[in-house]
Amino acid sequence: MDVRVNCMRAARLHRIGEVLSLEDIKKPEIESEDDVIIKMRAAGICYSDIHVIDGVISVNTPLTLGHEISGEVYEAGSNTKLKKGEKILVHFMNPCNKCKYCLDGKSMQCINQFNRPEYGFSADGGYAEYCKVNYDRIVRLPDTLPIDFAATLGCAGITAYHAVKSIADINVADSIAIYGTGGVGLYALQIAKACGAKCIAISRSKEKLKFAEELGADYSIDANNIKEVKKVTEGGVDVILDFVVNEESIKNSQKILANGGKIVLVGVSNKPISINPQTFVLKELSILGSLVGSKNELEELVWLASSNRIKSIVKKHYSLEEINIALNELREGKIIGRGCIIFNHQ
Repeated sequence: MDVRVNCMRAARLHRIGEVLSLEDIKKPEIESEDDVIIKMRAAGICYSDIHVIDGVISVNTPLTLGHEISGEVYEAGSNTKLKKGEKILVHFMNPCNKCKYCLDGKSMQCINQFNRPEYGFSADGGYAEYCKVNYDRIVRLPDTLPIDFAATLGCAGITAYHAVKSIADINVADSIAIYGTGGVGLYALQIAKACGAKCIAISRSKEKLKFAEELGADYSIDANNIKEVKKVTEGGVDVILDFVVNEESIKNSQKILANGGKIVLVGVSNKPISINPQTFVLKELSILGSLVGSKNELEELVWLASSNRIKSIVKKHYSLEEINIALNELREGKIIGRGCIIFNHQ
């Protein structure tokens, strides 16, 4: 008798500051007509997981991490109209769809957002062989879209898309600085290019800058040579998408913004940053925050990806058993593009 029939392997966080624990836990079950059990195929590895482990993002433990979730339907409630084996992607955020912000099409500003299950943050996520989500959070995938590519759209991709399309509101021929060339930044670069923008990649990593060039960056500039940005633009950039968000990135951004320019904060940090109010007033600058993106935006992004408008940035695969190795390599900056957990079910 197989003792694991009703069990699954999962990577769980038990205490802040500790590595994830690989263990056998009970496989999720259908409890409502809207439940979907996903047989995991790929889970993208996001720096937000490190923020959770470090306590920068607060969660209750124990918790199965992993919020870039893709796989196939294993079992589904009667309200879902899903068929077993369908390829699906999860929108891990969970707005209420009832408050004034949701009804106004601004679901990322939902007043109930952080009181509802967020997969990989306040509800068990995708670093497990199976994952249970609500049908409302499902996006169907075309068979032609690689499953590892699809997984990374669930956070890195949709975060970039929302920042470029909805918050920065980029126009054709705008000059855009992508400050930080991690996974989200590299997708933002491609989306901004698709909008017709001139894109400047800024990073300390030569390897990451090289990859940015391969993906279409018009210029790649070392963060130590930030003055070079003004040499390749007319008076500075129109928009800076900041995926680093620390004192240095904010200080540098204020030096290279054109009059009327915008800084969009996308990176997650819980440390204060400093701005020069005089600079912001005299140049009429603005600073904006950007969260993730709506399910509708994720569906648009899946279409862009399946139409070859953007390319996958997945460079490295790991098994679930290698999750702590993967997270450590991400922390040390050794993953170029995006890493992904691949599940090989027996």
